[in-house]
Amino acid sequence: MNNYSRLKILIVEDDEDDYILLRELLIEAIGEVDTICWAEDFKSAQVKISNENFDFYFLDNRLGAELGLDLIAEIKQHYETAPPIIMLSGIDDYQTDLDAMEKGADDYLVKSELTPHLLERTFRYSLKSKGFEAKLAKLAHYDGLTGLYNRSLFNELLIKATQQSKRSGKQFALVTLDLDNFKFINDNYGHPAGDQLLTKIARRLKHVTRSSDIVARLGGDEFSLLLKDVKNDSDFVTLVENIMAIFQKPIQISSKSVAVSSSIGIAIYPTDTHIASELIDYSDRAMYQAKSNGRNSYSFYNQELHQKAIIKHQLELELYSAIENNKLLLYFQPIVSLINDEIVSYEALLRWPDGENGFHNTEEFIEVAEESHLILKIGDWVFQHACLKLESWHAQGITDRHISINASANQFNSDDFTELVKKYIQKVPYLANKLTIELTERKPLDITEKTINRLQVLSNLGFKFSVDDFGIGHSSISYLRAFPMNSIKIDKSIVQNIINSKEDLALCTAIIALGKALSLSVIAEGVETKEIANILKSLACPYAQGYLYSKPIPL
Repeated sequence: MNNYSRLKILIVEDDEDDYILLRELLIEAIGEVDTICWAEDFKSAQVKISNENFDFYFLDNRLGAELGLDLIAEIKQHYETAPPIIMLSGIDDYQTDLDAMEKGADDYLVKSELTPHLLERTFRYSLKSKGFEAKLAKLAHYDGLTGLYNRSLFNELLIKATQQSKRSGKQFALVTLDLDNFKFINDNYGHPAGDQLLTKIARRLKHVTRSSDIVARLGGDEFSLLLKDVKNDSDFVTLVENIMAIFQKPIQISSKSVAVSSSIGIAIYPTDTHIASELIDYSDRAMYQAKSNGRNSYSFYNQELHQKAIIKHQLELELYSAIENNKLLLYFQPIVSLINDEIVSYEALLRWPDGENGFHNTEEFIEVAEESHLILKIGDWVFQHACLKLESWHAQGITDRHISINASANQFNSDDFTELVKKYIQKVPYLANKLTIELTERKPLDITEKTINRLQVLSNLGFKFSVDDFGIGHSSISYLRAFPMNSIKIDKSIVQNIINSKEDLALCTAIIALGKALSLSVIAEGVETKEIANILKSLACPYAQGYLYSKPIPL
């Protein structure tokens, strides 16, 4: 690739033989370039100058009744810094030379004196004087029509993405996109219309993708994208469907509205392959699979993963609808005193009705919610409905009931949640003393100053905090040291094993002793038999929760 291979040149010359000669001399002087266009008269030159951008202009001074000099001003109005403009003349005329320089031409050449050496030197000096070296460097890596990355740079960025993925352990997708009916549009509306279409598609792709994503035009109507920083497979489906959505609206080209569709192929790194070249091949194969499926669709190279991602994505959509339409329910499981078996509190547990099977699997849909923004919506919903239940009891004169609600790490990383809680408690101040927020170790909180401050703010309002699933995570003791905790809940996997496992019995004993030493309430989860309850009583565990006392029920 030579230094000028990405240039677009316009030659305005009314003599075809002179145009052909100049073109041959140019190619001999600087090698092949991207495009050399010809305008054979003043009017066609005006059209090209107004509709296209070029990197170099050659203007013949005499164009029939018009002068090429008069085109200089039209060129300059399209650029902050105009590209080099070279005036051509059939004769060596000093006055024409002065006029050309005065109007803004960069050089004046006599056609009979042109040589490859002279043209190469003219190119070199003109580009240098205009500061166009940087633009030439850019042209080597960017698509001249759309401004997107070109194939060369995209391949470099793909290799870098694989290296980053190896270090971070994060996956990314290579997406290959091809327009289904581009040839038809090009043939029926003309190449300028095809260029308009490609430019508008490029803009829509940039608009719908994220700043971390990479969009490139590889040539013709083929685009490629790298979708990075994706947490799970269902997110790939969301991003690809966002891309598909840009083709739902017709596109205006040449004052006509045209419908465009695309076929998209997706390959996942490193799931499908660890080799960049294979990833390109797999993405292409998936795209052709999409075309064979009837076009206007997308296909993953790995169909099994695709189906799992689709199912997960569909569950996410249904969950969103359930939240928006208030289809979720709160069930309550009592927490009892092991001294007298009286109910001391309730844990609010989320349920999502399924018309056919009773309820959706809670762990499954909470996992989907955790991987998306929906966990924040769910957290807000649970908090507000727990408060409504407490208000309802209070209105009936029942003022001694408490509720525990589960909160995710994502909620405590959100300013919105803290503000929601504060505003709600300002309206109904007594509610704070009736609520315990359970922090699960399955999705641990980062122990940062910001998190500690947020918990302290809520603690000052009257909220209590409990560590859920205590004993199975790496942050158990760290939580107790850093956060204002009031209770710990021994994980059910430990509690249910204390009969058969000396280790779990010892661990349960130690946790109860730890809670007593730190003045923390201790609640044993998953108590299902009287035998386990009796052992817990002998260990002086103060509270228990489980099916022995009640399943979660609506109140």
